[in-house]
Amino acid sequence: MIRLIPHLVAKDLKRKVRAPLGLLIVLGFPVVFAGMIALAFGRGGDAIPKVRLLVANEDDGLLGSALASAFTAPQAARAFEARAVTPEEGRQLMEQGKASALLSVPKRFTRDVLDGKPVALRLVRNPSEGILPEIAEQTAGILVDVLEGGRRVLDEPLAKLRPMLDDAGGAPSDADVAAVALVVKRAIEKSGGLVFPPAITLESEMLGNRAPAADAGKKPGGTTSTIFLLILPGVAVYAIFLVGDQAMRDVMTERALGTLRRQLAGPVTVGTYVVGKAAATAVLCLLALAVLTLVGMVALRQPVSLPAFVVVSLALVLAITGTSALIYGLARTERQASTLSSLIYLAMAFVGGSFFRLEGLPTILRRVAPFTPFYWATQAYREILEKGAGLSGVAMHAAILAAIGTTFLTLGTVALHRASRRGAAA
Repeated sequence: MIRLIPHLVAKDLKRKVRAPLGLLIVLGFPVVFAGMIALAFGRGGDAIPKVRLLVANEDDGLLGSALASAFTAPQAARAFEARAVTPEEGRQLMEQGKASALLSVPKRFTRDVLDGKPVALRLVRNPSEGILPEIAEQTAGILVDVLEGGRRVLDEPLAKLRPMLDDAGGAPSDADVAAVALVVKRAIEKSGGLVFPPAITLESEMLGNRAPAADAGKKPGGTTSTIFLLILPGVAVYAIFLVGDQAMRDVMTERALGTLRRQLAGPVTVGTYVVGKAAATAVLCLLALAVLTLVGMVALRQPVSLPAFVVVSLALVLAITGTSALIYGLARTERQASTLSSLIYLAMAFVGGSFFRLEGLPTILRRVAPFTPFYWATQAYREILEKGAGLSGVAMHAAILAAIGTTFLTLGTVALHRASRRGAAA
């Protein structure tokens, strides 16, 4: 009876070819979804968009100048394109939409900070931009916190320094300078346990203080293609599950049309029919996976481990076949099966990180995620595409997917065998 299985698989594939619209919609979903996200948040080329910041500094003191120049420092210049303007010029440029934000430093800023008086920086955001003005606001907030913390720590030495800054105070004596330096040293020593070394550090490729990665020599893709590859694995896993669902749904269709009974009246046994249906599902999933792989290769700019990709893909197909077989083996009607599968796949896709990065999900969902095949498949593909993982890096993912698929396929085959017997007798 094994020689009949290829004929059963060919029959199911021909049926899908005659009515391909459903499959085309399912396969088009991950490409369109990932493409829209990439176009919305990506940008052609490798350049990171900079924050166009206008700085209107009306203070002639030391702190005002330091604050204005903070955005032109070598590290900050990687993220900011700062420009000094007058208040009137800044307002005109903002009205014309030629900047992301306008930061205004008021008069007497340095003096008011040293005197401990309330002082405020003013930031005007460009409403036509979303993320870049937010970066400017958050960065300005950090600088304000640094200034406020420094003023509180150095409050005592600043009190001694204020008289020396007056125009009529004259030049400070050596003793005055030494006294202020000693007070500053003591204030820093008191807070040294909290500040040096810092409890939290930030490593950022954008700010240039992170060591180059081992694969820095590889040619990176553009921002748009990178985002496309970040989104594609998760939604592609969901789409391939839907392809498997459509293939296995033929069990219910043939029962309703009576073709199942006619097949079992011939040389086809129930066991052969069930194996043929599982094989057709697996073949259709492999074809769908090949199509999505070709789409991903267009955006891919660096090679990945072919053995790792093949092993994970085969394990995923086994998991899809087993899951769909179990669902349609337990369901009584086609409507019940399609409703149940849609709910199960959608829930597992959300929980497993197919639509959203797992890091952004609530803690309770992250704990549940490993119990879904979506999680292991999505994470495996991301390990391969994003981190360049080899076969050893995704061996556990593939093993768990294979274990899920084997268990579900065993149970599903038994359930489908019973359901097919009932369908043939109906």
